Amino acid sequence: MNRDNWADLLDENIRTVYHLTESGVEQMRSRIFHTETSSSDDEKDSAASGLSKLVETAEGESISYEDAKQGYDVRYIHKKFSKGIKITEEMYEDDQTNVMKKMPSALARSKVFTMEQSAADIFNHGFTAGGGGLAAFTSGDGAALFSASHTSSALPTLVQGNLTTADLDEDSLEVALVTMRATKDEKGELMLVQPDVLLVAPALEKEARILVESMQRTGTANNDINPYKGKLEVVVWDYLGTAAGGSDTAWFVLDSTQHSLNWFTRKDTGIVGPSMDDSFDNEIAKWKVSCRWSVGFSDWRGVYGSLGDNS
Repeated sequence: MNRDNWADLLDENIRTVYHLTESGVEQMRSRIFHTETSSSDDEKDSAASGLSKLVETAEGESISYEDAKQGYDVRYIHKKFSKGIKITEEMYEDDQTNVMKKMPSALARSKVFTMEQSAADIFNHGFTAGGGGLAAFTSGDGAALFSASHTSSALPTLVQGNLTTADLDEDSLEVALVTMRATKDEKGELMLVQPDVLLVAPALEKEARILVESMQRTGTANNDINPYKGKLEVVVWDYLGTAAGGSDTAWFVLDSTQHSLNWFTRKDTGIVGPSMDDSFDNEIAKWKVSCRWSVGFSDWRGVYGSLGDNS
């Protein structure tokens, strides 16, 4: 960036310059995902089944023993994301509005935006096996995160689902909650999933809050209590909407404790600079940001998704 391209910033009569990157962004990634750091080139999760219920044993009868079973393996492969800016010394010195001095902060926001998009794409592309966008990820059972045919490695006859296409209303939400609470582990035992988060794009925020936060049931003249009030937290994520390549109709329910949505940060050194390096003779300052991370899910249980398009 030099003075020929930024003449307005050299005019002392211009009070200020507005640009989109100055607005802050709430980082939803850490609210939704289990976030951890990584010290290796990848991370691998291997599931293990629990045990089935106890067996009634008569007096003097031998105790029966049971083995846990190994589940599916998943691998988190870290990807590298980077960007840099270069500013001439004259541009930096003569800028009358301090826009150039704010550019390193804009670079930091660019990093946050990319992280948010990467995490949200687990949901945006969660209806396709292998994922997509900035969050391509292969599940242990080979199915999409949201699927009607999840299998069990320990109990091949057990097939479960966490997918619907229904739009968000009282009936579809009730189906989601009941289905989640009926989720079974690898051995076919109830996991006691407790849904507590309703995750939506901004276009569904009004509907979600009316549905979950009203004192009485919605859409009825009866004076019934709202059974969802206080049970679900409405979380709204801009990166789930069509403006970010997502869907305005899709909605999701989570058990924030039992889900296996994971984010691993391998490297995040923040903004590095200014540096002259090979631009020393040209008097050009450089800043950069370089990160490595991975995002995915070790198991589908604890989440439920709908395309919301009634397809």
